[in-house]
Amino acid sequence: KVVLKIYGPELEKMRITLEQAKSALKNVPGIIDLDLYRESRVPQLQIRLDRDALAREGITVDSAQDTLETSLAGRVLTELWQAERPVPVRVIVSRHESGDIEQIGRLMVPTPAGGRIPLREIAALTIESGRTSIEREANSRFLALKFNVEGRDLGSVVHDAMGVVAKNLIVPDGHFLQWGGEFENQQRAMGRLAVVVPIAVLIVFGLLYTALQSAARALAILLSTPFAMAGGVCVLLLSGIPLSVSAAIGFIALLGQVSLMGLLVLSAAGERRRTGMPLREAILEGATDRLRPVLMASMLALLGLLPMAVSTGIGSETQQPFAVVIVGGMFTTFFVAMFVLPVIYSYLAPKRLIEPGEEETFPETPA
Repeated sequence: KVVLKIYGPELEKMRITLEQAKSALKNVPGIIDLDLYRESRVPQLQIRLDRDALAREGITVDSAQDTLETSLAGRVLTELWQAERPVPVRVIVSRHESGDIEQIGRLMVPTPAGGRIPLREIAALTIESGRTSIEREANSRFLALKFNVEGRDLGSVVHDAMGVVAKNLIVPDGHFLQWGGEFENQQRAMGRLAVVVPIAVLIVFGLLYTALQSAARALAILLSTPFAMAGGVCVLLLSGIPLSVSAAIGFIALLGQVSLMGLLVLSAAGERRRTGMPLREAILEGATDRLRPVLMASMLALLGLLPMAVSTGIGSETQQPFAVVIVGGMFTTFFVAMFVLPVIYSYLAPKRLIEPGEEETFPETPA
């Protein structure tokens, strides 16, 4: 849910401004359930004190308001003890009379001279439509326009909505707009991912180098990662699921799957190279030997997350993008690990034979 808030002192101007925003936003693709937030009105009793009449009778506004508060809202005047428990005694007009405007108009307001005067003679009583509540935030009144997003990613919809509002809306003086809702959470999450993803890549590279004892093989696995992730991107496009935080986390998990399968293939190739086998034969035999483990790992992740990828129940909107990315990525990850990765490694691996215990180095570039 996305919310457009307007802050200011005048509620009617704020409501008119949001109605104009509503008219402008209804044509933005992807926006649904567009409506004012908690904007409802109910019949209310309006009592407007006549200050001139109060002055003639010598009654202060505070005195009149105290009488109204006691009569309509009630006031605790004393306590009655029942055994060990105090029971407050509240004075209030009966429910039947408080619902009748004529009865309320007959309420007697005391005067300083000791007399009493009916409320209808010093105030105007009407039944009018009024707001059920007045929301406040950041020490200011606010109204909100809310909408949901469907069929598009949240970021692009909000970007288009901001442009439409900035182009077509004139905010009254003394008022200002602010966007909020799930959009804020997405922006914060994407900001964290911008920091987490590079750190995750560095950690994966370090772990691969530690396991393989080869910078060339570790780099080859990372270079093959974009090809493996192409499957997740294609499935997202075909299914019409927008890129979200859940999908982004799926791509991070897919990085781990690609690294695992690449580790299986290149570790086997490295073992054969250390026995003196030529590069081409070592890569081919290593990939052939690891065919079954790579296929099992791919099928395990694919079949395990397939029910989540096709689910449509409660919570699927957050689980499905993650699962779809993994399921789609597993199709390409298998072929990348078996065919693309060996080709990349063949260009990065040194051409001479590796002696036992000697580290691989990148091939020299001719001058």
